[in-house]
Amino acid sequence: MEQRFECCSKMIYFTIAIALMLLTFALVVIALWTLIADVLAGKSDAFRVLESVGLIIVSVAIFDVSKFLIEEEVLRDRELRSVREARRSLTKFMTIIIIAISLEALVIVFETTREHVQLLLYPSLLLLSAVLALVGLGFFQWLSSKADVMLPRESPTSEQEAQDGKVESTVSPS
Repeated sequence: MEQRFECCSKMIYFTIAIALMLLTFALVVIALWTLIADVLAGKSDAFRVLESVGLIIVSVAIFDVSKFLIEEEVLRDRELRSVREARRSLTKFMTIIIIAISLEALVIVFETTREHVQLLLYPSLLLLSAVLALVGLGFFQWLSSKADVMLPRESPTSEQEAQDGKVESTVSPS
């Protein structure tokens, strides 16, 4: 029964990830199509380019989330086996979110300063939230590394970690 649930769960995550990837592709196509149509119609300006950049930034964030779902929920076991693995997974996900918020905030800052400088408060707060999220992630890393020192050294949870050199080899040179 548990294996069926696990298989069904992985299929659902995979389907959602593929749907997100398709939506990402659609957003990129829409952004490029709109930009090309504006250029051909002679309506191209920096504001329209920034709108396309904003769509592409959102699509990159959505693609990263779908990639994260496949890597963490489909290809690996759903259960996080160690504190290190949980920290790595959470850090990866938060980094995706922080990058997306930062890039979107920058695009909105450029758009706002061009048209309505008096509305600069919202993009500034958005950028501040990205900075605070980054500081929070750093604080989380610091705290979890302190807790990590107290835990006994675990064996590698995957071949990839061992190959990446994240886990020291126990074989001594002869």
